[in-house]
Amino acid sequence: MAELVEDAAMLTAYLGPEGSFTHQAALSLAPQPTHLDPKPDLTAVLEALRSGAARYAVAAIDSAAGPITQTVEAVDAGWADVLGEHEIAVSFDLYRRRDDDGPLTGVVGHEKALAQLGGYIADKRLRTRAFASNTAGLSAIAAESEPGWGAVGPAGLAQAYGLRVAERALEAPSQLVTRFVLLQRKSA
Repeated sequence: MAELVEDAAMLTAYLGPEGSFTHQAALSLAPQPTHLDPKPDLTAVLEALRSGAARYAVAAIDSAAGPITQTVEAVDAGWADVLGEHEIAVSFDLYRRRDDDGPLTGVVGHEKALAQLGGYIADKRLRTRAFASNTAGLSAIAAESEPGWGAVGPAGLAQAYGLRVAERALEAPSQLVTRFVLLQRKSA
């Protein structure tokens, strides 16, 4: 058990994987030395912090689509302290499978990303599917067999997921900003 505590003292949980917006924020916010520990969704990030499996967590708290309820609730409930914050100007690219060049009929991504891109989605009359993270959406599109679907995500991830960039900066001409916080569990 002591080994787990020593390891937890060196871990910062974040919504992964590498390349996600939260990963970018964690690189700026996480205390050093620490090991970044990617989690599949925000619930797992906050649970790692609450349970003591991680000493710190980096999570989005506010975006152009509004507050991130789970993070706000963790702070408001009084069990997590905000140690720092970092804003990132987020930009979303549209990724498609390399063999899918038909008309775009739908997009996938994190629910907040889809909300931030509401104008783009409405203008193109696209269907949507929400995922726990934008990168989870990228993985799903890479494995998608139904043509016409794309995924939104940070720039620079096409090669990692075996996809192609179909459009860049979907939010243009506006700029979107997401605020991330470094959290630490309050000691009793």
